[in-house]
Parts: sequence; C-alpha cells; structure tokens
Amino acid sequence: MRDVIQLLTRLVAVQARRQEVGIGHADRSVSAEVHGFINLDPPVFTGAYPNKDPQVFIDRMQRTLRVMKATAAETVELASYRLQDIAVNWYESWEFSKGEDAPPAVWQEFTKVFLRHYLPPELRRARVDRFLTLQQGNMGVREYSLQFDLLARYAPTIVSKM
Repeated sequence: MRDVIQLLTRLVAVQARRQEVGIGHADRSVSAEVHGFINLDPPVFTGAYPNKDPQVFIDRMQRTLRVMKATAAETVELASYRLQDIAVNWYESWEFSKGEDAPPAVWQEFTKVFLRHYLPPELRRARVDRFLTLQQGNMGVREYSLQFDLLARYAPTIVSKM
C-alpha cells in the first residue's frame, strides 16, 4: 500500500509541475489511467512464496488490463508495477538483459518469460499431468469441480477441445 501512495504522490507532484509549465491534457489522462488501474485492485506478485501461483497472477492481471483496454506496451508497464520484492529484481534484470535499444516488451513476451521463470516447464507439465489424471474418486462433486477448474488453467488447449 505504501508503494501505491508513493506512486500516486509522485504522479500528483509531476502533474502539478507540468500544469505550471503548460503541459496538460495527455498527462492528466495518463494519471487518470494509473488511478483507474489502482482502483481495480490488481494482484501483487513477490516471487518470494513458492505456494503463490504465478499463473493466477498472470490470469488476474490479464483480466484487469482487459477491463482497462490497455495497449500491449502499457500492459507490461502496469503489470511490472505490481511486482514486488524478488520479482522486481527479476523484472529489472530481464529488462536490462534485453539492452537499451530493445523495443518495449509486449504482454505475450512478458507472460512467456515470466511464466518460464516462475513456473518452469517441468512444473507446468506436472500440473497438466495432474489435470489429465484427475479422477473424482472419494471427492464430492463440488471438490472435484474445484480441482478441475484449478488445474484446467494449465491445459487451456486441451480444455478448449473438450
């Protein structure tokens, strides 16, 4: 929450300075867009907790950004703002490794690299295998349905063919 307050304080200060020198409308709309993003309560990802599913972060962030109708480049900027702790270090290293002349990252590139780092292929494959072998067994219908939905996010192409 402190980071949000600091960002908003900086945005207000920058906006006030720009209005003093006659820079106006475009910056106000950017500020309003950032404020709208914060109001949508987008998820935070730290990378510090192995039980926190990075796919959940990506899915929730994608829904938030879709509601905002953010551009491909804006999506990465906004999503990166919600990275904290270890994840911020990872993101900054990734950005640095691309080089100064690299074009801004877009959502597909970001999600691919992010998930490869925080949800390695062997872990993703294990979750797909759990999905494919899921059986109701002693589970109630509701519990089975929840497990199905939880694991289905790792096998979207399989689910789309069902």
